[in-house]
Amino acid sequence: MVDVADIQAQTLSAEAVNYLRSNNPIPLPPGPLTQATADAINQQLEAQTGPLLEQVQATLRLRVQAETMGGSRVVVITPHSIKPHRRRVAGVFAHGGGFALGSAHDYNAYRMAHDLGIVVYSVDYSLSPRAQFPIALDETIAAYRAVSERYRKVVVVGFSAGGNLLISTILRASRGGADPPEAAGLFTPAVDLRSIGDSYVANDGRDPLATRDALTKFSAAYLGGTRPTNPEASPILADYNDGFVPTILTTGTRDLLQSDSVRFYWKLREAGTSVHLRTWEGMWHAFEQIPGLPEGEQNMREVFGFLDEHLGGTRLTEHPTPLSPLAGVVSPNMLSTPTGNPTP
Repeated sequence: MVDVADIQAQTLSAEAVNYLRSNNPIPLPPGPLTQATADAINQQLEAQTGPLLEQVQATLRLRVQAETMGGSRVVVITPHSIKPHRRRVAGVFAHGGGFALGSAHDYNAYRMAHDLGIVVYSVDYSLSPRAQFPIALDETIAAYRAVSERYRKVVVVGFSAGGNLLISTILRASRGGADPPEAAGLFTPAVDLRSIGDSYVANDGRDPLATRDALTKFSAAYLGGTRPTNPEASPILADYNDGFVPTILTTGTRDLLQSDSVRFYWKLREAGTSVHLRTWEGMWHAFEQIPGLPEGEQNMREVFGFLDEHLGGTRLTEHPTPLSPLAGVVSPNMLSTPTGNPTP
């Protein structure tokens, strides 16, 4: 487990300290990521998170169903009630998991639908190593285009790998592929698949979710024969001179990908984009995936509040808290495992 000194614990919630002291990243076997390893981890995560997501769906009274949009698989999440001014508004969500793990059945996607009071289309893109670049990106773009053609306004949310896919989707849309979204909320997007930057060294071993070794293997499995310098694979290298949609970025001081968010913030700011960066004390990669974590709850309210403002709203939907006990909870997009649990 990662180390948390007493002087660090004093600036974090008790729930965050407990999580940090109880979880380790899942170690990957030596060598490249294989399909067998990815399948085994996904099976473990699905078994751990299925009951949690069922609880969230029941508690928030969501309707969840699988559909196809633009030829791409999506999970459609509909809130219990939609106000009249939100009936022509939709969200597009892309989950994380290093392009190899996770599911469109995602806690943050469920919360996005409920908290904003809109229909959310969570893209069920094909996972690597079986599907390599640009398959997941093309599927995300096709789904987004279909949603944007159906609704008057669209906002997007993604984190880590999903943030990567949505950034490149927005860039294509801005070049005429579709109407761009009103705004984007990006939880620690993976914008540079070269895995470079200060935090890849400084936070390796401090982040309970992932290690640099694991992220390097996930990136290689997704890229296949594509070089990580391809701007659609590493959107930090893309051209933003024509602008970008209003964006909020979030990260944490323990986040292995903190450098990605900081560098991308300055990239957008220098291009004149309206962009906001939130860096959370002591938080790790994808911390907002932990139900009931105080810092995660506040972070979601920041991100969804930002999107709500760009949809012309004034108040987010209330939700019961906490949704579930915190200890030992792992989301579909997390790679960490409670200390002592077997790994695949």
